[in-house]
Formats: sequence, C-alpha cells, structure tokens
Amino acid sequence: MKNGLHPFRRAGLVWLFTALCAPAFAMRQCPAEFGPKDPSVNALGWLVVALGVALGGGLLYFVVQRSRGTGWFKRMALIAVGIVGMLVISVCGLALATGFFFLKC
Repeated sequence: MKNGLHPFRRAGLVWLFTALCAPAFAMRQCPAEFGPKDPSVNALGWLVVALGVALGGGLLYFVVQRSRGTGWFKRMALIAVGIVGMLVISVCGLALATGFFFLKC
C-alpha cells in the first residue's frame, strides 16, 4: 500500500479503539431510582484494593527473599517476574473492586 494503512491494520485499529472506548460507557452514573449507595459497599471495595496491593507486595517480598543466593542475572530476572506479578495482582484487585463494588448500583 502506497498511501494509508493496510486494510487489516486499519481494522485492527478500529477494534482496538472500540475496545478502549467500551469502559467509558460503563462509567455512567446510576439512575436516580436506585437511590444512594451504602458507604459500606465502597469501603469493601477499598478493602479489596488494599488486599490486592498487600498480596502483590507480599509476592514481591517472597520472590526477593527466595532469590537470595542465586546468580546476579537469575536474581534480576526473578525480581522482574516478581514485579510483574505484583502489578498483575494489584491491578486485578482494582478491577475486581471496580466491577463488583464501585460501579454497582
């Protein structure tokens, strides 16, 4: 293709933008007939977020402790995997809290 994007790449970009826009529609406010949400629901949501962060930090701590005594390169690789695991667990906690507590009417 001389000008523009390949058709498959253009379709991929359309699907990507569509997937990124979908969560914006889920952020609308609850209708008025549902009434105010109980504050304990939000508190439980924040508890789930804190639990995700604590579990992610605990995983990283465990990986760092277990990687002692290994070679330099292997230890850095294990710590990098631990950091990725920590981020995944923390983001999963935030996603669970958002889906089940924060955005529920």
